[in-house]
Amino acid sequence: MKIYNKNNFFLGLFFGLLGIAMLIASIWKGFDIKGSLIMVLCLFFGIGILIRSLSAGLSREDKINELDERNLLVKIKSRSTAFLWSEGICFLCLLACMLGHSVIGEVLSVPMTLAFGIMLAAMMLLELITVIYYNRKI
Repeated sequence: MKIYNKNNFFLGLFFGLLGIAMLIASIWKGFDIKGSLIMVLCLFFGIGILIRSLSAGLSREDKINELDERNLLVKIKSRSTAFLWSEGICFLCLLACMLGHSVIGEVLSVPMTLAFGIMLAAMMLLELITVIYYNRKI
């Protein structure tokens, strides 16, 4: 038995072991609907990925799909959009916490304001660094 795609093999092994650990924990503590659903999904997902990583044809198909230009473009665009939405939501949460402290006088909103401010500053700094990096690279 040869492993054709090591990354997928280890990912499948991780999810398979996670599903087995959840099965053992469920037997020990008792089954609930949410835990059972997650356990079944982990087991099926892990076993499916393991099978794909051990098959030469399926592994070749996975590698071709990973390197496909359209898939790479979709991945880049989706990550970019997710980052923009994260920045916007973080900014709105920052404003809400600032208003919560100034209008209502809620003391708990001060540390939350600091946390959202630091996150927003880190996101903007990382965006600036990546723009400078890719402008120099291209």
